[in-house]
Amino acid sequence: MIDNLAKIVLNHGGLISPLLIPSELTEGTGLCNVSVFTDINGDLLANIRHVHYSLYHSEFDQKFYNKWGCLSYLNPEDDISLKTGNYLCKLNTKTLEVETFQKIDTTTFDTPPIWEFQGLEDARIFKWEDILYVCGVRRDTKDNGEGRMELCKVDWKKDSCTEITRDRIEPPGDHTYLEKNWMPILDMPYHFIRWPNPLEIVKVTPETLSSETVLTQKSNFVLPRELRGGSQVVPFEGGRICITHEVDFWHHPGNFKDAQYYHRFIIWDKDWNVTRLSKPFKFMGAQIEFSTGLTIQKNNFIITYGYQDNASYVLKMPINLLSKLEWED
Repeated sequence: MIDNLAKIVLNHGGLISPLLIPSELTEGTGLCNVSVFTDINGDLLANIRHVHYSLYHSEFDQKFYNKWGCLSYLNPEDDISLKTGNYLCKLNTKTLEVETFQKIDTTTFDTPPIWEFQGLEDARIFKWEDILYVCGVRRDTKDNGEGRMELCKVDWKKDSCTEITRDRIEPPGDHTYLEKNWMPILDMPYHFIRWPNPLEIVKVTPETLSSETVLTQKSNFVLPRELRGGSQVVPFEGGRICITHEVDFWHHPGNFKDAQYYHRFIIWDKDWNVTRLSKPFKFMGAQIEFSTGLTIQKNNFIITYGYQDNASYVLKMPINLLSKLEWED
């Protein structure tokens, strides 16, 4: 396993930067799970998830449990719901710091939430046919927390940022309780990778709020954990590349929950055959990290991720560093 990708990147001439929104807007609660996209004019765009809580997690030796275990949500006293809001940002292409930001106004389509996870979670930012979208999972429209991917057009002007459509997508096949982390394929409008291994690609028809499976393909990799979605799927060397995640989730005695998150690079050729799969890696060696963004600028990958649910980072990684990582046979 690759223990600390950020350290490897910095030792090979890369760059890391925290992504920050003024604390008077976040009231000290968490920023995490940021997504990134390179616009046609070269602008570096990002969507930063703001969660209205702080996540406590005892990392590493886990010596500092609290009465709820090693993982718990710390909410404002007057509101214990798990809310999400999203900020669209432009990043400085040299320093990677936030230059401008605006919160997405979702009031046109919002309805009173009827479940505890509220808002659009882990939204990926991208463009299809020159239309700016964010797409993530929403779970507050059913009283049992049923989750569906929602594809949302955004009108982003100098002084406003507004959600102008919201399409809740039903998955193909039999009914499922929770759909999360579909990865938009940037060069195939309205196509997502639903599962990376074995591969399942779905095509979405927003007008009918439906989707259909258009490709399934097995690979030769048998892995200890299922691969799940992470970043967008980006054209790369005649094929495509993305970052996936996998999670080891369990409960300690006393029903205290905990988790380990891992990530991988996966590369396909033009016919969706897996050509390379990296060993699992951590960004900073922590148990809880999550990546929802990948883009390419010149000779670098720009990768965005959250540390726990409390901090957002962007990493500039030289593309030639891929060859120095550990890969599965």
